[in-house]
Amino acid sequence: MSSEGVVFLDRDGVINEFVLEAIRDPEQFRYYDFTANAMTKLGQLGCPVVVVTNQSAIGRGWTTESIVLQIHKKMVEDMRGWGVNVLAVNHCPHHPDDGCRCRKPDTGMFEAAAKEHQIDLVSAVMVGDSIVDMQAADTLGMKKIRVKTGRGESPLPSGLEVDAHLRNLSAAVDWIESWLQD
Repeated sequence: MSSEGVVFLDRDGVINEFVLEAIRDPEQFRYYDFTANAMTKLGQLGCPVVVVTNQSAIGRGWTTESIVLQIHKKMVEDMRGWGVNVLAVNHCPHHPDDGCRCRKPDTGMFEAAAKEHQIDLVSAVMVGDSIVDMQAADTLGMKKIRVKTGRGESPLPSGLEVDAHLRNLSAAVDWIESWLQD
């Protein structure tokens, strides 16, 4: 498959509203007002999507793997209904202290998707709100778009730069459209 234009998306704070103490059940999972239109445009651009999301609420005992998978199943159905080619939804269920390779800022979720779907990560773009999203993408040499929704207003560590710091996912998709035309 061609890797050009593969978009990696964080979940909470990018696709759906950020909840400080974690989304613990499907009723707490709410899209932003702009999500459907942004996803529709992403689908029209022909950009395959991989969702990469830390879900430590599982490791903390706040929710279950089954509930997270239920949320992801509905999210994928919605995204496909908006015309998005969803390649994968990878989540890290571990507690931050577990020392796993999948939890962002580590790169295990990205590498698993790249291997499974033959994605050249250097030709892909990451859209995220948190510092760890940007750190993971930076490690892999990906384009980095940080959105101001969710946790996207906190300062970045010295030396970490992004390609764009934009209002929300909708603005990020506009940036991606321009990037693809270059």
